[in-house]
Amino acid sequence: MLFNTAMIIGTGLIGTSLALSFKETKEINTIFGYDIDNNSLKESLKLGAIDEPAKISEISKADLIIFATPVESIKSILHDTISLVKENTVITDVGSTKYKIMQLFDTFKNKRVNFIGGHPLAGSEKSGPLDAKANLFKGKKYVLIKSANCDQVYFNKFERLITKIGAIPIIIDAKTHDEILSATSHLPQIISYYLVKTLMNLKEDNENYLKLVGTGFKDTTRLSKSDPQMWIDIFKQNKENILRAIENFEKELTAFKKDLIEDKYNEIKNDMIKISKFEL
Repeated sequence: MLFNTAMIIGTGLIGTSLALSFKETKEINTIFGYDIDNNSLKESLKLGAIDEPAKISEISKADLIIFATPVESIKSILHDTISLVKENTVITDVGSTKYKIMQLFDTFKNKRVNFIGGHPLAGSEKSGPLDAKANLFKGKKYVLIKSANCDQVYFNKFERLITKIGAIPIIIDAKTHDEILSATSHLPQIISYYLVKTLMNLKEDNENYLKLVGTGFKDTTRLSKSDPQMWIDIFKQNKENILRAIENFEKELTAFKKDLIEDKYNEIKNDMIKISKFEL
């Protein structure tokens, strides 16, 4: 057994899905859950994801602590509870930005705690424990970032746990992670939101726009149903990288617009052929 007791802080979609997937590995003896939303906690318990709810002061029982909450709440909880955390405990998170959280972890470098930045590249536009799945991470990439104060033995231990839930560990540094995710995750989210806003504006003058929304538009804008507050936090934490990603996208859109104005259909077609053959 890799860990005796885990505490999941934040029993939403990702937190509850992780708990369910950990259960299947049988590598954790007991899983506690904590959430300020009591309904979320009850649903996670009902699903069998957590063994029992816990008070935040019971963080001292865990040898694995997973924060499935926004960075700001991690900061306040850690400051209030770090003195209760046992030596050699592994503490990790699941956030979409990593540089700020790793900076936060480094402020506790004098503590004998193993901080690991984590980001499972899995999820949904939905939120809450009712949409949680034990197989959510199977075949999905899971970013792991070792903090300066993390013992390699404990890093390897957590990496093995991530492998056992079927995820593929990707070890990378925080700055590179945030730069890449600004283009591969954050930019698509912004496009999804503002494509819907474009339709909202067009619909003000003509209701028929809504009548002709097909599956293509719905598929492209699925992400617009995501939790806005979560994304505001991400935009704040990765602002400069996101602005650069937007500039790169604007450059391509401007080039396409110019070619369209000038009737350069061969150039557009050649671009589209290259794009369609690009393997993701």
